[in-house]
Amino acid sequence: MSTTRRNALIVAAALIAIGFAWYVSSNPMDFRVYYHGASGVFSGDRPVYGHKSGMGWPMHYRYPPLFLFLALPFTVVSLPWAAAIWTLLRCAALFFLIHVLWRRLGPTTARAAWLIPFLLAGPYVVEDFRYANAQTFTFVLTGLSLLALPAAPILAAAALALAISIKVWPIFFVPILAVRRQWHVVVWTTAFTAVLLLLPALHFGFANNLDLLAEWARQEFSTQTGQAEIWFPSQSLRGVLMRYLTVIDYSLVPDSNYPLVHIASVSPVIVRAIWIAVAAALYAGLLVIAASRKDVKYGLMESLAFTALVLLQPFSQKYTLVVLLWPAMVAGRLVGKSRAQALLFGATALALVQPLISGAAGQRLLQVLGFDFLVTALLAVFFALSIFEPAN
Repeated sequence: MSTTRRNALIVAAALIAIGFAWYVSSNPMDFRVYYHGASGVFSGDRPVYGHKSGMGWPMHYRYPPLFLFLALPFTVVSLPWAAAIWTLLRCAALFFLIHVLWRRLGPTTARAAWLIPFLLAGPYVVEDFRYANAQTFTFVLTGLSLLALPAAPILAAAALALAISIKVWPIFFVPILAVRRQWHVVVWTTAFTAVLLLLPALHFGFANNLDLLAEWARQEFSTQTGQAEIWFPSQSLRGVLMRYLTVIDYSLVPDSNYPLVHIASVSPVIVRAIWIAVAAALYAGLLVIAASRKDVKYGLMESLAFTALVLLQPFSQKYTLVVLLWPAMVAGRLVGKSRAQALLFGATALALVQPLISGAAGQRLLQVLGFDFLVTALLAVFFALSIFEPAN
């Protein structure tokens, strides 16, 4: 890459980061929960967990106690400035991951290598930046952990452990590492995670910290495995099954304007059981693929895992699909090489067309129909087929 082009990209990235920082400074969205949660807990004005934590339900605090200490430094400045700094750091972290992954995938002059990520993952990246959620940092830490393997296993374990200690979903990758016999990383990740979760005991006390961890676990278990729909149309398998097979009472959630799309009225208990069984079977299949296909091109297995994460986890909100950036970057290198690329083009078209639908009603309809679920499912099948294609 020429110096002129590199400088142009740096300037463009800086302008994008500044633009998002300016927007989030006046619309802090999820960052408000971290800011007010940390300031409230350490001033004694708010509990750590419960419907009165954070900013109150549904914007209550849902992270392990450790994250309060990571958010605390931002409270020394006003909320708008803190949100702007938070956003600049998130942009820098994501741009760094893009840079490292691009170099790991190798040089290319193919337009699809950057066009597919821009068109397919771009809308989700924008949504992620707009929400000001901690998903960015969790995704970056998880991605850097995967990139550090196998050259720096302890560093990889530390990054993955920190990601797990912020949001629990990166633990999804630990069994995958285990079946691929990355035992060194699995052991160190477990040890680092235990240390990080216990660190807040230096402030709260050992027994109180254990009580907080137990309260957090109960809160999240009831939320993630409950039979009721959450306060947004989830794009996971569970969310789609619930919307199509049960009657959801949207009057119980903050936004009651979502349309009903159910084609049956099955008991939510039965649908939840179906989801658990199907998700467990698909995850077992993913582990079998990970264990048996160790010689595939770099990035393919990780991409399949990221798409499976979106589909199989209990809830997938639109901004959380920023994790599809990794699969999109890998997929961009496969255009013209995979027999299943029609699925990739279909996923890209669906992801691109959604932001073009105007009006809140239209956007709500696309969400309850599960367009993002379909995008992810098409990508998952694309990568599964690509993994089993014979090497060129």
